[in-house]
Amino acid sequence: MSVQVTDIRQAIQSLSGLNDLQYEGVLCKVSNIDLATFTCTCTPTNGDAEFYDVLLNADAEKGFTLIPANGSLVIAQQTSQATAYVAMVSKVDQVYLAGDANGGLVKIDDLKLQYDAMVAAFKAAIGAGFGALNALDGGVSLTAFNTAASSVLNLNKTTLENTTVKHGNG
Repeated sequence: MSVQVTDIRQAIQSLSGLNDLQYEGVLCKVSNIDLATFTCTCTPTNGDAEFYDVLLNADAEKGFTLIPANGSLVIAQQTSQATAYVAMVSKVDQVYLAGDANGGLVKIDDLKLQYDAMVAAFKAAIGAGFGALNALDGGVSLTAFNTAASSVLNLNKTTLENTTVKHGNG
């Protein structure tokens, strides 16, 4: 009688206890977020024992990391009896995308409003000075200034905006 390969595989798994190592994600409330170690504590909502030192990312670096809001809900996924990681978050306090060397993302609409206000103020201040020149050169200087100011005033936000990364108000 020949033994099937699947039978041997199943027998080894059964004897080794591999079939008993099935971990499921657990809905938890997050607390004690430690940004130095990129870990947190997760308290299961079903009343089970807490998970300590739960990893927020794979290597405690600021690669791609979602920092959950303290007290929010997360899914903690166990990788062994003693380790787990945050697989999903409900509310985010911070997001790291390839570190933090470039600071935060630009709020492009706010930047455009501030830029337009600055250019308008500049145009008003400088334009008043061109009033005296207007009488001397027949308006050539003022026309040239208005043309230059108009091109600066039309800031093209599409060249500044990263449309791949979207963000809200917090």
